[in-house]
Amino acid sequence: EGPANAALGMADRLHLDDEMAALLNWAYRLRPRSHSMHRIVPGVREMLAELSTRYPLAVVSARDERGTREFLDRFELTEYFSVIVTALTAEHTKPYPDPIHFAARAMGVEAKECVMVGDTTVDIRAARRAGSQSIGVLCGFGHRDELQRMGATEILARTTDIPELLAPT
Repeated sequence: EGPANAALGMADRLHLDDEMAALLNWAYRLRPRSHSMHRIVPGVREMLAELSTRYPLAVVSARDERGTREFLDRFELTEYFSVIVTALTAEHTKPYPDPIHFAARAMGVEAKECVMVGDTTVDIRAARRAGSQSIGVLCGFGHRDELQRMGATEILARTTDIPELLAPT
């Protein structure tokens, strides 16, 4: 996993997640923005457009609000999400279930009705703790074996395969 996610995982094990979230938020505010680091998975905008007509969608990020919103705005994704949860929105950040519970309440659904899509063990642990299902995607930091070990409900090679997985039978 990336350094920030590894740090969040370690902070969780040491029960220092609040302090780590505050530290990361402070660091995000201080560092200069480099948009060249950000990329979008091809086909994701179209996938979100399709899914947003069928489901309420939320972003649940362990990043700071400014950086999260800048990314969503830059790639014209904000309109697809009814809720945006960042590192300090809820009392605790991922891997605690608090951000998923917050997003579920804001969307008017139960956490058990939610599916968390993520590419890290932090995402999968948060989903499991919230009682949500989880889809691990292999387009980012996570590897199949570690996402499986954390209890991902499903694992997809491509994020854009999500609509097919969620298609009514």
